[in-house]
This record gives sequence, C-alpha cells and structure tokens, in this order.
Amino acid sequence: MRYFAFILLAIVSLALVLLPTACTKKKSGGGTGGAATEKTGAYNLAIPTVKFEWDAKAGDPAVSAELGGPGFTGEGWDTNLEFDAMGSDKAVKGGEMIRYLPDWPPTLRMGGQNWNTSLNYMIRDLCFPSLVAQHPNTLEFIPALCTHWKISDDRKTYSFRINPEAKWSDGTAVTSADYMASYKLWMDESILFPSNQQTYKKFTPTALSKYIIQIAVEKENWRNFLYASGMVILPAKDIGNLTGTEFLEKYQFAYTSFCGPYKVDMEDVIRGKSVTITRNPDWWAAKNPAYTGLYNVDRYKFVIVKDVNIAFEMAKKGELDYYVIPKAKWFVKDLPGEDWVQRGIILRTKFFTEAPIGTGGIAINMKRPPLDDVRMRKAIAHLYDRDTMIDKLFFKEYDKLSSYWQGSTYGNPNNKPIDYDPVAADDFLNEMGYTERNSDGYRFKDGRVLELDYMYRSKTSEPSLAIVQESFKTLGIKLNLKLLTPTAFWRNLQDKEYDLASMNWGAITTPNPETSWKGELADKKNNNNVTGFKDARVDALCDEYDKEYDLKRRQEIIKEIDGIVYKAHPYALGWYNPAQRLVVTNKFSWPEWGGGRTEDYDEIHYSWWVDPAKEAAMKEAMQDSSKKLEIPPMNNRFWMEKAKQSSKGSGS
Repeated sequence: MRYFAFILLAIVSLALVLLPTACTKKKSGGGTGGAATEKTGAYNLAIPTVKFEWDAKAGDPAVSAELGGPGFTGEGWDTNLEFDAMGSDKAVKGGEMIRYLPDWPPTLRMGGQNWNTSLNYMIRDLCFPSLVAQHPNTLEFIPALCTHWKISDDRKTYSFRINPEAKWSDGTAVTSADYMASYKLWMDESILFPSNQQTYKKFTPTALSKYIIQIAVEKENWRNFLYASGMVILPAKDIGNLTGTEFLEKYQFAYTSFCGPYKVDMEDVIRGKSVTITRNPDWWAAKNPAYTGLYNVDRYKFVIVKDVNIAFEMAKKGELDYYVIPKAKWFVKDLPGEDWVQRGIILRTKFFTEAPIGTGGIAINMKRPPLDDVRMRKAIAHLYDRDTMIDKLFFKEYDKLSSYWQGSTYGNPNNKPIDYDPVAADDFLNEMGYTERNSDGYRFKDGRVLELDYMYRSKTSEPSLAIVQESFKTLGIKLNLKLLTPTAFWRNLQDKEYDLASMNWGAITTPNPETSWKGELADKKNNNNVTGFKDARVDALCDEYDKEYDLKRRQEIIKEIDGIVYKAHPYALGWYNPAQRLVVTNKFSWPEWGGGRTEDYDEIHYSWWVDPAKEAAMKEAMQDSSKKLEIPPMNNRFWMEKAKQSSKGSGS
C-alpha cells in the first residue's frame, strides 16, 4: 500500500491492469543456499502503536480557528491519530539501496502523458504526499498533508483541513491554493491524460480558507473520497497558471518543489543512466512519532539495465542491493550454489504479505457457444493441469488461484481450488452431448468438432500452453494455439473476438468490481469485462458497494461477488506468487513484520534500514573468501501468522 498516495490504477477506477506475462509463485522447491527456510520460534505478532502529533497552535494567525487556523480543535471532524507502527524504533538512518530499471522512463513528471511508470509511482509515494493516506495494514485513512477530514450527512460534501505545519522543500507552506492549482492542471485536456478528467470531473473543489478545502460531489460514491483525497498535489508557486501543454514541456525531466520525506536533486538525474531519490533531512514531519522507523535509507539509486539477464548477474555480484527475481528457476536452482549466497553476502528472501494479487489463467469468452454453457467452462477448469505446471515448470514456487481477490480480506474463503480431474471433465462434456469422437480422436456434436482457439502473446508461455493443449487433446478437445502480437491480442480481447486467452492481470489495493463484472459491460467493447460475464445479483452488489462507506461491509460484499463469479467460471484460474521474492545484499534490517500487510516489492523496503554493522561485515566478507555471514531465515511469514491469530480470535 502506498503510504501517501493512492496508486493511479485506483484513481482511474481500473480493477485490473494487463501484465505482459503469465507467471507468478509458492514454497521453495530447492536448496536454501545456507539459510534456514523458516524462522525458528514464534513471531512476536504484537505491533506497537504510534501517534500522529499535530500542533493546534500552528498556522497563519490571520486565519480563524473555524477556518483551520491557530486554535483549530478538530471538533466535529474525523481523524485517526493512533494506529499500528509502520516502522521499527530500532531503525537508523543512512546508507544506499541500488535497484535497476529496464529502460529510461519516458518522463519524470508527476502527471500527464506517459507519467505512470513504476519509478514515478515510487517518487510520488516518497516525495508528494496526498491529503490523507491509507494505512498499509488496516487500510484505514490516516493523516498525511491533512490533520482532519469530514463527510457530510448526505455524503455529497467532503472537507479537508491541511496541516499548517506542512511545508514544501523550499520552506513555503502547503495550502489550499496548491490543491486548487493542481486540480485545474489535471482537468486541462492538453495534459494528454484523459483518465484524470474522467475521474476528477466527478467533484468540484473550493478553497474555503488557506487550510480548508471543501469538495462537492455529483453522485454519492465512497470512491469519490478516495479520488479527492488521493490526487497528486503540486505547488501553485511552481505550476502557476501553466496550461497542460506548458506543464508537459517544462517538467518533462524536471521537478517542482517536494513536500514528502524524499526529494530528487537534478544533479542526481543522469539522462539514460540513473536516477537517485534522496532522503530530505528537513522534511517537515521528520520528527512526528507516527513515522518512527520509516524512510530510513538515505538514497535510492535506480540504474538503467536493459537486459534482465545482465541485471541478474549484477545482483549475484552485489552490484544491485535489491532485485526482484522474475524467474523461479533462478531463485530455486541457480542461486543456491553461488558462493556469495552460501556465505551470506547476498540473500534469497521471501516476504509473504497480503499485497493485491491479480487474476491469471485462461480467460473464457462466455458469449460464444459452447463456452456460454457453464459445463464447458467447468470442463476447461478441470483440464487445466496446474499441478503439473507448478511442479515441473515452476519448481513449486506458485500456488493455485481460487479467488478473484486472492490472499486478501476480500477473497471468499469458501472458494475451493479446482483440481485437475479429467474424469469430471469427461462427465461434463458427455452431459453436453459430446459423446462421440472422430478418427482423429476429437469429440463432435451435430457434425461439428469440439474445437477452440487459444490466443497468447509471449513465446515464454509455450511450455505451459503445450501441457494445456495435450490435456485438452486427451479428452478430445482440439485446441489451436494462436500466437499474436501484444497489440493484436489486446484488440481481440477488447472486441471479445476470441475463444480462450492466456491472461494475467495486475490488481489494486482497493477493489472496484464493476469494471470487471458489471453486466452492462458484458455486451460492450473496450472494457475490463472481457469474458462477457453478467449476473443480476452481482450488479446489485456492485451498486450497494459504491454507496457503502463501511470497510467491513464492503469486504463482505466483495466476498459474495467473489463466490458468485467463481462458480460461473469466466476464467480457468491459474497460479500466483504468494510472496515478494527478492535477492538483497546482506546489509539491511527490517521490522519483525518485514513490511506493511498490503505492500508489494516496491513498497516493503520503506521501513527497512541499512545496518552499519551488517554493511561493514558484508564488505569485509566480499574481500575475504574465508568469511561467512549470519544468514537470516529465507521466509518471512509474519502476516500469515498474524492472519491465523486473527482468525482464531474471531472464532472463524
């Protein structure tokens, strides 16, 4: 979860984002490289609480207390001043983390055309806090630039009180004028990012004072609060009255002032080679106890490495401090034998968080016969030999998907994984009347062979697709594998011009089920309901979800949707990676919990720190082949154990 920003995908209301490949993960099937696989002894599951402090006396004396100035009490407003610690009180500041990027980003701007890259998301997280944030463990709203907020009884008006202590990196105050200027910029169509206008046109902000913003919304929908509070805010003094076109040009590879715990100095932007994000020691909230143990690394340096194989070699040599392993074979087979892994100079690590997991597997076009019959879709699910693929191709690194919100508080616990079962598949096909086979062994009915096209877009998928094709053939289904360009694949998917498609979608922390499952999208092109799913109960639940402000009730709604969709089999679900799988140099320490509950590999290290003693020992071991360092357990399952404890406590 982003502490100070809601990821763009949530803001533009996308439930899923297409990823380029179809792989994901599970328990290690190889050697441990000298490390204990699991932590011995129980985790200390108690997380200390911290308090967000704010000065009621701070602010411009010319602004009244009622309008958010000095003397503001917060009476009648909402806030959340005490919550789980996000970092450890043992953390120290300092050091560097070197990561890599596969290519130079098209822009470093914080908005507009082509801005939505992983690097820019991280810079946004660390340098440009939003009005409020969501806690990575509980997903409850917590203060960021604002100390307080409130929602009117009719839920048509939101109010935010900006913290008078908030400052830009040049020392000037963050005010409502910055929000208004940013809103105006994002609504300018010449910014060439139309999803901004689609999202932000749903509300209208007004500056009631230097510190208070009031926002009127057109239609009751709890996500409007998410959009309004999560908008990127830039300083009015820098963007002024720039048009979108002028902003695109001026800040193509440049920055405004910052107001977060980090900054990017222009001398640290080396075009085509590297970008370094530096911790800001003068951050206005640096001493706030709410952020104890967070934002410890002094420098995050991203170097451009265009070949993933070269990046892997750099990681093995300790030239990258933090590397996300993309291939199961590298993690399970190649790394354990490396001398530096055996001696603990570099570590294989897995953090089992509850970061959002996307939908992967075989997308089924429910609008085409015979795929419009649920029995056919069930047969396909039972012929999807995931066990063989996970065992033989993926070294047991992955688990089988059994939910469209896998591993989260939104997933339906009653969904049971569908096993490879050709007998069950045969029964479903016979029920449909596919009882005869031709001379080639393929089933037919009414003179038509049971034949399906299966489109995919990457040759790396072919080993697993071959297993699927053979499984189908054994049961008498002719499966034609169709390799398409990514562009052609996406066009066919959006037009619903396909039978089966090899899919893997990303996910967002806050679900938006209507974009994938609302019935009104089933017969339309160019949307995320690519399977043509339609169900009246799901439609009603989506409408209820939009109006429900209570998080626990929203979770129950999604669980019910998940159960309905799962039984309809719009996908033969594939596999997923239940952990953040990394290679890191052995100079870092982290909290007992490793990182926030909902955080992925791009975020968990916000609470890590460079341990001076570890770093010194690591450097010494690099020079002396006789030295072996202490190797911590490979797997951090804190959040899995925490979930078990919570389940026992609730009696479920």
